[in-house]
Amino acid sequence: MGKFALTADRGFDGLAMFNDTAVVVDGHAVQSLLPRQSLDPSIPLRDLGGGTLAPGFIDVQVNGGGGVLLNATPTVDGVRKIAEAHRKFGTTGLLPTVITDAPEVMRAATDAVAEAIRLGVPGVLGIHIEGPFIDPARKGAHDPRHIRKPTEDDLNWLCGLSCGKVLVTLAPNVVPPETVRRLTKAGVIVSLGHSDATAEQAIAALAAGAAGFTHLFNAMSQMEGRSPGMVGAALASTTASYGIIADGHHVHPTALGVALKDRVTGGFLISDAMPTAASGPRQFMLQGRPVDVVKGRLQLKDGILAGA
Repeated sequence: MGKFALTADRGFDGLAMFNDTAVVVDGHAVQSLLPRQSLDPSIPLRDLGGGTLAPGFIDVQVNGGGGVLLNATPTVDGVRKIAEAHRKFGTTGLLPTVITDAPEVMRAATDAVAEAIRLGVPGVLGIHIEGPFIDPARKGAHDPRHIRKPTEDDLNWLCGLSCGKVLVTLAPNVVPPETVRRLTKAGVIVSLGHSDATAEQAIAALAAGAAGFTHLFNAMSQMEGRSPGMVGAALASTTASYGIIADGHHVHPTALGVALKDRVTGGFLISDAMPTAASGPRQFMLQGRPVDVVKGRLQLKDGILAGA
């Protein structure tokens, strides 16, 4: 693949919009974004016929899509169907996400992702392992039967994974800083979530190498004046990143504005997508529990949010 240019009425570079834009691609890499009239006339041109030219979305929390749930179908075919469903809507890279489950299910999911990457399934960048080392007090829709503390075998397994990027969500009041340090030294990306931890516990985990926070505001200790909690630790940090579910249900618009204020490089969007997303059905089963779309919310029978 040689050099060529894509043109559109508008372009978006992640921070700002531009009119009458061209993106120059060299091989498999974007070389530059510039006004259409500045293009070298010798470069082959592909005009998109209007619309907005934007980077593909990279989603690091994708439980499912197109009718498939990774926990229920931890196979290469399941991973492929999830990636294909989201790709149609502009997600060009993702981390299939397996939530708290039996050890054999979670290991099957990592094996499936490793094989998908080996086979070159488009868009699969690695895996997000959300749990099971979380706090039962902030379990959300996670099945409490499978929540537990990590064993030596678990740590050896996580540190030895070879399936692209490995992101693990854990609770800093359940998993001590020395374990966080061990995981990060092995190349695991540690994210803090599903926890009633104090701000001090979260800060200690960050100091040990944790990269940030999983779905800020949701399933974590909230910020109060004398007890900043996980949310306070996230907002106070100048280096930690945090995912946010901006679906209009998980986070109030005012809270979203606070999280993004002066932190353009800190917050990033996640879909927390379930099988209903990307043209899936309006109901599915999550570990034997029915999940329905109710007034735009994806929830269990007791009203607890269950992804998006």
